[in-house]
Amino acid sequence: MTSHPSASNGSSVSSSGKTCRWRGGAWLIPVFISAISLSYAFLDWEIYRQRFLLHPDGWMLYFSGGIQAPWQYRIGVWEAVLWLHQWFHLKPYDALTLIDVVCLALSLCLILRVLRHFEAYKTASLPMRWLATAGVLFLAEYYVVWGHWFQTEDTMPSILFVALSVALVCGELVQSRILACVLLVCLGWVEGFIRADVAVVLHAGFFLAVVFGKKTVPLGRAWQAATSLLAALAAGCVQLYLMRVRFPNAHYGAEGVVQLANNLKPEMWGTMLLTLLPFGILLALVVSKRYRPGAVTAMLLTSSLLYFPLWATVGLLDEVRIFLPFAFALMPATVWALIGLMPQANREN
Repeated sequence: MTSHPSASNGSSVSSSGKTCRWRGGAWLIPVFISAISLSYAFLDWEIYRQRFLLHPDGWMLYFSGGIQAPWQYRIGVWEAVLWLHQWFHLKPYDALTLIDVVCLALSLCLILRVLRHFEAYKTASLPMRWLATAGVLFLAEYYVVWGHWFQTEDTMPSILFVALSVALVCGELVQSRILACVLLVCLGWVEGFIRADVAVVLHAGFFLAVVFGKKTVPLGRAWQAATSLLAALAAGCVQLYLMRVRFPNAHYGAEGVVQLANNLKPEMWGTMLLTLLPFGILLALVVSKRYRPGAVTAMLLTSSLLYFPLWATVGLLDEVRIFLPFAFALMPATVWALIGLMPQANREN
């Protein structure tokens, strides 16, 4: 009879011990985030510096016109570079590297927060939580390698935009629904100056998933639909302003806008298939119903599937950095889908 209280106390101590061990090892996460972000900076800085050796002042053309479209319309990052140059006297390539490192570190923090938002994560055992966290960091390192493949300055800020948008949509980053919706619209407007296509398609996917889906979303279906509609409209209006008002003389190169002919070449698919292998696995598990995504993951998948044909039409498939904002945001779902294949693993999120 006396063994029952003793067993109960032992269980309580064990549970408390797990919590303490989890908190005690939490310092490892900032270390890994810093390591991944700073490791990206080494090659990042050298690539940017090489671009400025021949034309050190060429970046000023982004403000006066003279850059080929669509790069001419992506002035948001260059506005930040100009501000850092004027106030802190940073060289452009130093400023670009700093922006990338900060955006990558913040994105990883937000994505790990999204992972902790999963219901299955909340109820999982301590080893399973660490496995999921390690899986996300591993995927992050895998994806950032491809960030240097045809590197551009808009990739990391766009990754941060999607990660921050998803964190707001989850409803835990900001407790006020009104404030979260206002921030989502403002973020869409800002992303319009960086990569308007990412903002428009992200929120178009959110809108379609909410309108035609049946899942309950954290911000509420009506609020989410209205917010995504406004955010997509804000980004689209910025793009029209840049094209029609601020830089009406910017033109695309000799290859034009549509790249379908180039993307039909077999060699264009190799890099894309290798890079997006984790995304492909997630998609296959969802289609086969071996993984059932939650509401936010379903919204993200809708956006990514909308973006893929756009990428194949107006972008080059071997420039995989274009798709990284969506692949990055889907890392928690990808990891949890893979964990769900393990025996006795909880597959719900």
